Order: sequence, then structure tokens, then C-alpha cells
Amino acid sequence: MIEKLKILHINDLHSHFEAFPKIKRFFAEKSDTDSQVIKLDIGDNVDRSHPMTEVSSGQSNVDLMNELGIDFATIGNNEGIGLAKAELDELYDKAAFKVVLGNLTDAEGRRPAWAGPYEIVKTEAGTKIAFLAYTFPYYWTYAPNGWEVADPLACLQRDLAQPEVESADFRILLSHLGIRLDEKIARSSAKIDLIIGAHTHHVFEEGVSLNGTYLAAAGRYGEYVGEIDLTFANHRLSDVNILAHETRHLPSLVADKKWLEDYTETGRAYLRQQKLAVFEHDLSLSESADLLMEAMRAYAKSDLAIVNTGLIVDPFPRNFTKDSLHHSLPHQMRLLKFYLTVQELTVICREMFAKEDLLAGQEIRGMGFRGKRFGHFMTKGFAYKNGKIVYNKEAEKKDGRLTLVLVDQYYFATYFEKLKEQSAEFLFPDLLREVLARYLVSNNSSRTKKEAGL
Repeated sequence: MIEKLKILHINDLHSHFEAFPKIKRFFAEKSDTDSQVIKLDIGDNVDRSHPMTEVSSGQSNVDLMNELGIDFATIGNNEGIGLAKAELDELYDKAAFKVVLGNLTDAEGRRPAWAGPYEIVKTEAGTKIAFLAYTFPYYWTYAPNGWEVADPLACLQRDLAQPEVESADFRILLSHLGIRLDEKIARSSAKIDLIIGAHTHHVFEEGVSLNGTYLAAAGRYGEYVGEIDLTFANHRLSDVNILAHETRHLPSLVADKKWLEDYTETGRAYLRQQKLAVFEHDLSLSESADLLMEAMRAYAKSDLAIVNTGLIVDPFPRNFTKDSLHHSLPHQMRLLKFYLTVQELTVICREMFAKEDLLAGQEIRGMGFRGKRFGHFMTKGFAYKNGKIVYNKEAEKKDGRLTLVLVDQYYFATYFEKLKEQSAEFLFPDLLREVLARYLVSNNSSRTKKEAGL
């Protein structure tokens, strides 16, 4: 008996919806076939850098996934860490698809109610396909967000030993683990027949075969869309064809641009309705950075703060709403708090400021940064001059330990090794812009009460 199965897949969309109309048409056209069709999303669909994602905590993304007819999805770090635990627990409430995820539990060891460790599909012709999925284990940041993320390789071996999975005719791994772990799995496990990869934004335009395992991947941001045609003879794979189609070569319609503009404007309109502050004037870059650091210090209860000016995409306007906040601070970043001696702080600053000129003009990608260039350092509570820490009146703790608050990007990046030598406290759940929003709302409330004599 000969049967054909077509798999359509996307990954790492990161709320880049520019190609969504094309992808939707592609999925619809490719689904008009005699083959049985299964549609997949391999994680990092959600990215709060887009206004609609921000205002809906990612649920607008799930609506679009429903429009595509996704059958199975897994999560990436942008869902697992970019969203607070309560937001992730509600993300898939209206999903018309199943979430597969085998290496995540809560702090009590319970699997999330919205995901299963694997799924078994029995095709129309009776072939049993096992779908497994794992996300990259960022141990440092999943734990303070209320999750326990386990070693995906150990979880894979555990799940492959499950009778349902072991007896399947064909096993497919939805991997948000990155190309290096995918290759390691392919070399070490003969039981995985196909790996559809994500996380490292790699592309296999015509697929790859490694140690008898096929690998597929479709890049990032909707720049590619994946198509895999599998042919089975008597439930055994007899042929495979893997393609990653570049969406810029797919036909466009005039309505595509209008859809994107309207979709983005809808999100911005919701955000504009939420007013945060009215300043006396449009703030300068340095004034904006100073206000941000004051909010960071208040949130972390910290003596000192450092930011790079590139975090502020545009200085804060006089009429400051959640839309202008989101535009100015689109980053998916949280804060870190350090407890340091003066000597330790001096060593950290020596390294950071020595690299300032090198970093200033660099375009930064990844690690939650959604801006343009790194910019220059600014400090609050102290200054770093001529290799020494100089305090202002707000930080006089020259003896004992000082507390320093930074964005988590500095810890994840490769350029501040001295910082990584120190233990850090990850502050959850608020993102950087949420820290500022809370500070402004709290201050406005306090000011209103004071003016009312309360």
C-alpha cells in the first residue's frame, strides 16, 4: 500500500507578520492535494516586540496559527521565558491545535495542562506517526519564571522508550533546540526519522540527511516556509522530499500590505488608550535613560544601575502611553540584580567601559534586544571615571556590599565575561518596559494622593 503525507511547517516567526498572508495562501494551496496534510509550528511564534502580540500577551498569534490550520506546535524560549508563567498558562486556551512539549514542568513537577509530551497520529492508511518536541533548556531563566526545564536529550530517551512511541512506524522531532543539538541527536539516535529544527534560525533549503535521519528547517521571521513530502509503502518510508521555500519569491497581493498595516495599527491603537504619564516636555535621550534607571533601581531595590543608550530606541515623548513605551523599549528583556563589593564592581566596570567604544556602533541581534545599536553606557548612583568608582550622594556604601541592577542581555552576551563570574538574581516576571510602566503608574498615584492630602 502506497500513501503520501505532506508536512507544512514554520518556525521562529517572532511576530514578524510581513509574510503571513503569503504563508496562509501557501498553506491553503499546498493543502489542496491527495496527500494527507499536517501543519506544524516549531516555536518562537510569539514575540512581544509586535504591538498586537504585546497587547494580547501572544493570544493574537494563536489566532493566526488557527487561521493557518496548525495541527501541532511546540514552544520556544520566547513563549517559555518571554511570557510570564500565568500568561503562558493561558496562551493556548483558544488554540485549535495541540501543543507538544516533553521537557517542561512547573516547580512542583507537574506537566503543563496545555501540552502533552508526545502525540501519536494514525494516518488514514494506518501508518502510526509519533510527534515529539523539546525546547532549549535555559535553566537560569525558566526557574525564576516558575518552570523547570529538563535536559532535552534525557527526555528524548525517556519518551522514545514509551511503548506508543517505540511502536510507531515513523518518529518526527519538533526541535526548538538549535542545529548543534539536532545534529547530535541525528548522530546518536537511530530511532528519530525526521527532525524539523528551529531556534538557531538555520535553513535547509533541500533538507539534509545525517546518519539516516532527515533534517529540515525554515529559517526565521517567515522568510521561509517548509514543505516535506513523505511517501510510505506498507507503512515504511520509501521516499522523502524536503524543501524550504523563500517567501519573497511567493506571489504578493495588493491587500497584503494593507492587512499588515491595519493589523499593526490595531495593536498600537489599543496601546495608545493606556496613558502612563504626561511629562513637562519631550525627554532627551539622557533624561529618558535616567528615568529608566530610576525605575530599575526602585524595582530591584538597588543602589546602582547601568544601561546602554541603545536600549531606548526613541526618547520618551511628553504624552507617554503604552504605545510610545512599547516603541521606545520593544526589548524582551528582564533585570538582573548583583550583590558586589567595591572591588568586584570596579572589575566589572573596567571591562564594560573598556569595550564601550567598540560596542557603541554595533548592531545587536538576539538576547532579547529589539533595537538598533548598542550605544553608550549611562550610570545611576555612581560614575566610573579614570578606572575608579565615584559615588554620588545616593550611594555612600564604600564598605560592605553594593547592589547593582542591569538588563539580562549583559549576562547572556559574550562580551562581558567578568560579569558572568558573579552570581545574579533574575528578577521576574516584569519585562524592562513593564518595570518602567509600574514605576510611572505608582508615582502618578502617589502624586495624586499627595495633592489630594491623603
